Amino acid sequence: MRVVIVGGGPVGLVTSIVLSSHGVANTVIERDATVYGLPRAIVMDAEIRHSLSRFGLADDLDLVLQPMVAADFVDAAGKTLMGIDLAGVELLGCPAVSKHFQPRLDETLRAAAIARGARLTLGRVASSFAVESDAVRVTLDDGTVVEADYLVGCDGASSVIRKSLGIALHDLGFDQDWLVVDLLLRDRATSGLPDVTRQVCDARRPTTLVSGFGDYYRFEFQLQPGEDPKAMCEESSLWSLLRPWTGPEKASIVRKAAYRFHAVVAESMNQGRILLAGDSAHQMPPFMGQGLNSGMRDAFNLGWKLAYLRQGLSSARLLDTYSSERIPGARATVEQSVETGRLIDQLAGRSSHGVSESAGYGGSRRRVAYENGVVAGSSEHRGTIYSQWHRFTDYDAGSFLVLLAIDASVDGGSLSEWRIPHVVRRADRDLTYGADVVFVRPDGYVAAVCSAAECSDTLRTLDSAMR
Repeated sequence: MRVVIVGGGPVGLVTSIVLSSHGVANTVIERDATVYGLPRAIVMDAEIRHSLSRFGLADDLDLVLQPMVAADFVDAAGKTLMGIDLAGVELLGCPAVSKHFQPRLDETLRAAAIARGARLTLGRVASSFAVESDAVRVTLDDGTVVEADYLVGCDGASSVIRKSLGIALHDLGFDQDWLVVDLLLRDRATSGLPDVTRQVCDARRPTTLVSGFGDYYRFEFQLQPGEDPKAMCEESSLWSLLRPWTGPEKASIVRKAAYRFHAVVAESMNQGRILLAGDSAHQMPPFMGQGLNSGMRDAFNLGWKLAYLRQGLSSARLLDTYSSERIPGARATVEQSVETGRLIDQLAGRSSHGVSESAGYGGSRRRVAYENGVVAGSSEHRGTIYSQWHRFTDYDAGSFLVLLAIDASVDGGSLSEWRIPHVVRRADRDLTYGADVVFVRPDGYVAAVCSAAECSDTLRTLDSAMR
């Protein structure tokens, strides 16, 4: 099997890394010969960092990531409304949230993809593609034809792949114009800027501050009715907006861009031999920092499924679980990002959206589980990331992890005959959610939690989902 990935940004590169690590040959087609030199995404959560670490990137990531230490909401006078201290907080053995300078992260991912055997076709555009009964053929702008079994469209918000397939986007009703400004501080220690991700709930102009990697710092300003985005990007206008916090004597502007933040989710993420990942399938406001993280979750979900198909362990029907699992999860993340944006307006006293403060950084998070896919049973943990995944690293990344409670009596025969790659480990019950058996998928999500008596039925259900 060979997979062609259209789009060599971070989502396309992670898709490549995962596929190569699972033994799936792949080609990445990217229009830019060098990585995009300006920052866009800025944070990585613990799940993504740990997942990448399992594919051998731990040391590389240590060089391009720094822990985020705090996040809060404040009013126009700077009074804290809610917040969370993240210093020293870990999930899955990693900092809860890490910040990065995306060009450096992209360089790391590109090098990792090449090192793992991917073929990178750089400086070329996929001008068209044709789906045939046995293959996908992609024609490049220089006339070259790349043939593969599957195509993954990682070609961004204006995805040509998605549009060519006629896949519609569901609009969740959030459109706001914001101005994003990235600064390089001359001296962070004397900058006077807080080491925090901050939502300033100011009725005059909601503003976001993000303390970035190294000496980088981001400001996001909500544009107001009647303001011309182009005029607001003029340097004089930018420094006027930045004046309450900093000035040209303390920082230089490295990037400025006006965006309309959207909230959309594709109606499907797979159609025959074509699959979508990242912004081509879902776009969200940046208030939770989950846009890029969500795209990388797509890659981890899709990678092991394509590998199982290549190995003859499943039918192509397994790829349908990609949409059924990822769309509800992506939609919930988009919805919560929208709620966070509306909460900013609400706390600023601009309008009341009836949004609970639990949508803020200091509040609770809804747990969104995979419900229709490679999952079984009714446990509350089914379809969620396994919280102790980082404690088990000594097995192949393409295998299911089967955890048996130390004191549980489980029929070893049914497990030994299970045709899906798996490793069995005994564990204390605090690592099995108090149950007899926990099945953890290759992407770290819990497939099932069950009793010993339910083990055989659980295996049959999981097998059925993959055939």
